Amino acid sequence: MNFKTKNKVVIGLTGGMLSGKSTALAYFKECGAYVLSCDELVRQVSASASVKSKINHLLGGSDKEYLSQKIFDDSHARLHLEKIIHPLVFKEVAKRLKQDKTWCRVVEVPLLFEAHWADYFDLTISVYAPEKELLKRLKGRNIQKTDLLKRSIAQFPAEKKAAMADICLVNNAGTRELSEKISALYGALRKIYQVK
Repeated sequence: MNFKTKNKVVIGLTGGMLSGKSTALAYFKECGAYVLSCDELVRQVSASASVKSKINHLLGGSDKEYLSQKIFDDSHARLHLEKIIHPLVFKEVAKRLKQDKTWCRVVEVPLLFEAHWADYFDLTISVYAPEKELLKRLKGRNIQKTDLLKRSIAQFPAEKKAAMADICLVNNAGTRELSEKISALYGALRKIYQVK
């Protein structure tokens, strides 16, 4: 099973923490693409009583703060949680993409390569920001460098994601440049897929 559909492009969008992947997703939406955020879908599926019950049983709690601490301190707990959540999110993505008729669909998947989802997409894009830029962004948010490093352990390094993706969008010169890159890419895809 995959997300691909004839004469349409389905893009898997990823990147490291603070790389700007959510901003990139918003720009794709502005261009006219149908967009989905797996982070948002995780929140939705995790809110169901049956899922909460499974998580409570396996991990001893389902509160967001408790789980954040638990999964970043315990890799086994993280894997248990992913085994519950990932199939549900996959099913929801497949359902929503099937219902949508837009020629270009973009799905933001933070763990795209880690979860082995890349082959389900026509194209993969990684948003990349150099470490120097990430440290600047930390100052503007309520995130400590130690938290960033701890959360990054659950993911491939940003450089690896960039190398694995079909396209790497370097995001180190502000949102305007990122917007222009996405607009140009969207235009190129429109020509390739012969969309008027």
